[in-house]
Amino acid sequence: MTSGSTSTPVEADQLPALAMSRPEEAHSWSESVLGRNSPAVDRTYALQALAIIQRERGEHARAIRTARRGIRLSREHGLAQRSSDLEASLGTILALTGRARDAAAAFDSALVSAGELDRARILVRRAAAAYVLRDLAQAKEDGRAAAESLSSLGDSGWEARARINLAAAQVGLGQFLEADVELARAQGLAEADGQHYLATIVLQDRGDCAHRMGDLPRALRLLYDARRRYEELGVVPPEVVRDLAVVQLAAGLTEDAATTADELVAVLDGARDSALRRSDGFIAAAIVHLAAGNADRAADLANRAARSSRRQGHDDAERHARVVLLRAQAAAGAVTKRHARAAAGLAAELTDRYASERLDALVLAGRLALATGLPELAEESLRTAATGRRGRGSALRRATGWYAQALLAEAAGDRRAMLRACGRGLDVLDTHALSLGATELRARATVHGSELAALATRRVAVDGSARELLRWTERWRGSLHSLPWPEARHDAELAAQLGRLRAVGSLIGSHADEAERRRLEERIRRHVHGRDAGGAGVVATHADPVANGSGSRRRLDVRELLDALGDRTLLSIVGLRGGRFHVVVAREGRLRHVVAGDSEAALNEVEYAKFALRGAAVAADAVAGVLLTAAEPGLARLQETMLGPAVRELGDGPVVLVPPSTMQAVPWGALPALRERDVTVAPSATAWLRARTATPPAERRVALIAGADLASSGAEVGVLAGVYPDAAVLTGDDATADAALAALDGSWLAHVGAHGRYRGDNPMFSSLELADGPLTVFDIERLQSPPYRLLLTACESGVGSPTGADELLGLTTSLSALGTAGLLATVVPVSDAASVDLSLTVHGRLREGDDLGAALLAARRSAGGARDRATAWSFLALGGA
Repeated sequence: MTSGSTSTPVEADQLPALAMSRPEEAHSWSESVLGRNSPAVDRTYALQALAIIQRERGEHARAIRTARRGIRLSREHGLAQRSSDLEASLGTILALTGRARDAAAAFDSALVSAGELDRARILVRRAAAAYVLRDLAQAKEDGRAAAESLSSLGDSGWEARARINLAAAQVGLGQFLEADVELARAQGLAEADGQHYLATIVLQDRGDCAHRMGDLPRALRLLYDARRRYEELGVVPPEVVRDLAVVQLAAGLTEDAATTADELVAVLDGARDSALRRSDGFIAAAIVHLAAGNADRAADLANRAARSSRRQGHDDAERHARVVLLRAQAAAGAVTKRHARAAAGLAAELTDRYASERLDALVLAGRLALATGLPELAEESLRTAATGRRGRGSALRRATGWYAQALLAEAAGDRRAMLRACGRGLDVLDTHALSLGATELRARATVHGSELAALATRRVAVDGSARELLRWTERWRGSLHSLPWPEARHDAELAAQLGRLRAVGSLIGSHADEAERRRLEERIRRHVHGRDAGGAGVVATHADPVANGSGSRRRLDVRELLDALGDRTLLSIVGLRGGRFHVVVAREGRLRHVVAGDSEAALNEVEYAKFALRGAAVAADAVAGVLLTAAEPGLARLQETMLGPAVRELGDGPVVLVPPSTMQAVPWGALPALRERDVTVAPSATAWLRARTATPPAERRVALIAGADLASSGAEVGVLAGVYPDAAVLTGDDATADAALAALDGSWLAHVGAHGRYRGDNPMFSSLELADGPLTVFDIERLQSPPYRLLLTACESGVGSPTGADELLGLTTSLSALGTAGLLATVVPVSDAASVDLSLTVHGRLREGDDLGAALLAARRSAGGARDRATAWSFLALGGA
């Protein structure tokens, strides 16, 4: 068969299959066949291909007419087999329009004269139609019968399709493990038969199945692989983009999901896809943008999805779109009784296919009803939603059920039950986090517990004791430090990819090099995101030799904390959304709760303080003095906002600060009340206690490492080498990433003087510049035993990216979570020359037995000029050693 097309000639019987993978090409060939005096059998294939294309575009009435035209042509020419095949196609189209009885009649007619092979193939399609009509038992029965028959007949291609449909029915019935087995068999059959496009579809389905089972690393791995294969085949269907966005969102990768969702919308806007496909895509994109805080964008996409579904009569899809629209409107401030009743009504109408969406609608209805004075509707909605906390649903769904239970108890005035429900929901999410093999995913996944944490913390801040507030703050804060650490040491593929990244990083200078760097970074992220949790929980550290062993969260023992503090004062600071900072003061064996300033006002003061220090730390003394003087009022305001009356509770001893993640990079040593104090900062009280009670290594090995440019960074390393004659010293070309990691591993004290690069766009690629390229956070996580103490004089080495409920991602976070007990780092770029003097002072005090907090205090006191003072104020002592 040939035509005027420049593409490779296609046989007529290949047109229906081509219609699924390359519809535009199939359309051209089919019109060509119909436009000339082709054999009747060829024209039936062309009509069938056109009907499939029209079906996929949502042109169902037109598709039905085209299929019936093909059936008539087949019957006129005595083509019984072709008539049977086209009737099965018609049955599929009718099922998509919801015409169950007409679809059944079409399939029955197709089966009448079908032989054994054709009968099995028709059952494959009837199974798919039954799935669309939500007759899952029939779909499973037809799928299994077809698979067994086709296996005995040796038709591997169609057997693969049969097993795909069988798996879809099993997924719908919640039989995920059985579905995964069938999909794996289907993929193997398709690949053996050379059907690479079909094999890739199955790979995508396996990713969706893994997501439904709650195995997010595997889901990401499979979907990334499916996306890559589609790109190699030259066809990327919107479904894989949609599935990837949904799984990225579930994994807490909100920014990635938003980017993927925008790509999905662009694909749908530029394609003539079916209304149902467009609706599903727009709904997924709306949900992602809602989670990303883009309520207006979410509302627009949900409206488009609702209109598209309504035009084609897809009632469930329209209801789903309207639920998302209501959620977006509520996020934008539309909280009315009308909205509450609408959400409840939609929840009642959604079918089992949309169980998760129904749960979201019920919780939304309950929250809106509580806010607008509809107690009976609130109780009914939340009680129904709370049933989601039980059963085999995903961790996120069960956590949502516990949130509904907590809201129900709160509304009933049962404080104890509310707190218990919040705790159970957070327990579920801890288990979910332990299933993730990537640090980034664990940190970001804590966002799913934000509402539970906020509900409980707000309540105990109002009517709880200081001990209760501290315990609840610790319950959700600093999860990376409280959960067993994911295993990454023996990941050979990661090590190889990081080596390639360093090679590219050392050659950056062109757009091509930059593009290659970004490509490698994305490959590394995808690999790490898809890593199984594996041996998480067995990584040995100084701070916790068996990494908690139990595979669960390390809980704070308040009495142990108070005993360990001694003459220290610990301030645990928590900011309530839209409210004030609350500070728990732990001192002299007692706890006290005080309320400080407006939590919304602090960020601007922090940025101004860091701006002033950034300028003063690199300026001449005269200019630096002016800048510091100008910063004083702002620093005083920041102190009052963050600490308030807690300043009067500090006593005379050292101070331990546990701020929110968004405030960890505050230049705490610059605050008036803290300049003359031994101050350390920790991500949580639990993390400080772990660091403080850590056992130093028996062998006091010292590692001194200088970056590639000794003239501007690491100049102190040469001087320190004379102070520590037995130290492992790496400078110049010897200071490679692998050599640095070997020197750092298990050391008692390490000092790295190198240029640093903080990556706010991707904090896991924040790095120290060594001789052969960047040493990233991913590299640091490969350490078997991190250094007990580490001094980093690199610019902004102490800055991390806040994420999740109250987590940080960056160099110092990974080091302290791995087990480094004490860290010295900066929160702004500083003068290299001033850093040398500060480093020497700190090391001198460490050698006399001080910990890092006391050593840094000595450095602040010894700072002479304004520039040196600004530099000293810009450093933080992190941890407990």
